[in-house]
Amino acid sequence: GTLWDCVNMSVAKAVIGGGLAAAVYFYAPSELDADAVVRTVKPFCYGMALFCGGIAAIAAVGTLVLGSMYGSLIEGNTFKIDEYVHQQPSMAQRAQVVLLNRLNVGSHVANKSASIALEDAESPFVPSLRVTSKAGSRAGATGFKAPAEAIVVGTIRMGFGHHRIAYAATSWALGAGRPTYFHDLLNVDSPEAQLIIDMDKLYSKGSRMATELGGPVEKLWGMITKNGDENSLRVFYQMAEHLRPLMQAIPRSTPIIATHCFVGMLAVSLGFKHVINLVIDNYAQWFIVVPGAYNLVQGPSNYHNLLRMGVPADRLPPPRRGGGGGGGGRGGGGGGG
Repeated sequence: GTLWDCVNMSVAKAVIGGGLAAAVYFYAPSELDADAVVRTVKPFCYGMALFCGGIAAIAAVGTLVLGSMYGSLIEGNTFKIDEYVHQQPSMAQRAQVVLLNRLNVGSHVANKSASIALEDAESPFVPSLRVTSKAGSRAGATGFKAPAEAIVVGTIRMGFGHHRIAYAATSWALGAGRPTYFHDLLNVDSPEAQLIIDMDKLYSKGSRMATELGGPVEKLWGMITKNGDENSLRVFYQMAEHLRPLMQAIPRSTPIIATHCFVGMLAVSLGFKHVINLVIDNYAQWFIVVPGAYNLVQGPSNYHNLLRMGVPADRLPPPRRGGGGGGGGRGGGGGGG
């Protein structure tokens, strides 16, 4: 990713700088030692060589240590992301995934078999729509028991207008006469839901700081957040593996319509058979794709860009003529719910 490239470039500069400093110290002609400037510069060059060499050594050891943890990190994952993107990650990429996963989940340990009981109640906004939540958290709700013909629209109450698009999807499902459930992951009060909240707060804080500081900081933040390479998908999917209890109680035969990639990745990790990911961002990046799901895009540009990236055509239905359009911009607020 761009951030990792910056780190690698800094290490490369440290190595080059240290090498030049060492060259000045060790290979300057001895007859120049009488010069006062040379006598002053040479000790500085020696110290610079040691400093830069130390940085390079620490970075190299850190990369090797973190990269060696990658195999154990992805062991037991339901979906093999490396096979999906047709790329075996380099040692630096492996280290990046391990480091960013640690920043995302902290000390949280994924409990892939845990299940959080759910309940549902009728939406106060949309007639006949059922809204899920954690069992015991809402007065008048009943235990969640989705019938065989039910559809679950999964979302997360955060930016990009995920809620608004989820409500649009539920209107379609209700119009088709199907029992429809609105499943916001943040309605399921739990440590897993808190992981999402903390990550969103970190992103929002970074965006505000970048805007306030402006200049190079804002540019760097944009480079980091708009870089959606294969590693971004690896990091996002790895976090989804931590969120499994949030949907464990839903029958696996239930169709899932996801308006946030975490919901789709979570459903795939749990083994749901019918998952549709609504790709609401028109900027083609790996992390907006859900491996194993049907990824529906809004227009031909995003469709062809994702195909060029390597997204399997059998899971990327072409957009209907005249059906492209709105939404998907970078920004957009989340709806209430």
